[in-house]
Amino acid sequence: MLEVDSESLRALSSSLMDIAETISSLDPSQSIAVGVAAMPRSAVGEVAAGSARPILDAYRATADRLRHMANAALTSAHSYDDAEHAFREQLRSGIRSVP
Repeated sequence: MLEVDSESLRALSSSLMDIAETISSLDPSQSIAVGVAAMPRSAVGEVAAGSARPILDAYRATADRLRHMANAALTSAHSYDDAEHAFREQLRSGIRSVP
C-alpha cells in the first residue's frame, strides 16, 4: 500500500496549529513601549517606537503561514487515507472478479 504515515501528518498539523496559536498570542507592543519610555529623546527610542506594528504584523503573518502548513498536512493525511482506502477496495473487487 502507500508508504505514508497519515497519523504523523495529523500530529504535524496539530503541532503546527499549536505553534501558530502561540505565535498569534505574542504582542511586543507593551515591551517595546517600556523600552521606548526608558530611552527618551534617543535615536534608538525613536526607531524602536515605530517597530511594534511591523513586528506584530510579522508574527501574525508567520502564524498564518503555519496554519496554512497545518491545513496542508491535515488535507494530505485525509487524501492519503482516502487513496489507500480506494486502492484497497479496487484490489478487493479485482480479486473477487478473477475467475
